[in-house]
Amino acid sequence: MLVLQDIQIGYENETIAKCVGHIAFAKAKFIAIIGANGVGKSTLLRCMASGNHLLEGNVSLNGIAIRKVNLDDLAQQISILTTDRSISKSITVNQLLEISRAPYTNFLGSLTAIDQEIINNIITDFELVDLRHRQLSTLSDGQLQRALIARSLVQQTDYILMDEPTSHLDIHHKAELLIKLKSYCKKYGKTILFSSHEIAMATALADQVLYFNDEYIRFKSAAEFKENDILQQLFPSPYLSWQDGQYVLKQLK
Repeated sequence: MLVLQDIQIGYENETIAKCVGHIAFAKAKFIAIIGANGVGKSTLLRCMASGNHLLEGNVSLNGIAIRKVNLDDLAQQISILTTDRSISKSITVNQLLEISRAPYTNFLGSLTAIDQEIINNIITDFELVDLRHRQLSTLSDGQLQRALIARSLVQQTDYILMDEPTSHLDIHHKAELLIKLKSYCKKYGKTILFSSHEIAMATALADQVLYFNDEYIRFKSAAEFKENDILQQLFPSPYLSWQDGQYVLKQLK
């Protein structure tokens, strides 16, 4: 189990967010990470993936401090999708996914029939069949985003951390992707933690919500999150009000 215990995250001893007490993420959960720009969502995801930016407290995986987990073991248990796109664009989608099976291959990088089956399933489930042999350089922003999401999934880790997975997608594909990711969690017993500014969609689909409020990281079920009008606190605005996870434009005078 992935657990946060009294953590403080930040840069060069400057704390940007903290949690008090114990937050544990069970398996087969779809968890939204909500907060305003700059509160530390991306920093928290990187901290959970490797222990980077952890100033105080502990992030543990199956009872072991994250910084002490063997890197090969860590790559089989946690994968991460970041907003960084600095990868070789000369490889194909299929090659990208083959490389992502590296935590399970031998020293020659040889893929087994199981590796190929996993890749094929992800390519099919996330509608990449027609893009399979295309170079990354030829893809649109939305197509590349889908390929990068697939890369994080073919690692078959128990925990998949995603920073803004719906970026570069139109509204229809944002909804479709989040629904598919939730289905993936339930089908394979995996847990996805994803940051999102698509608040209405995220809170409608999520099982639980991790959110940032006044520099504190808090955790509730999606139902509790919506019942307590927390969005009004997180995103106060003279122009918007929140109802059941959705914003409504206020009548302007």
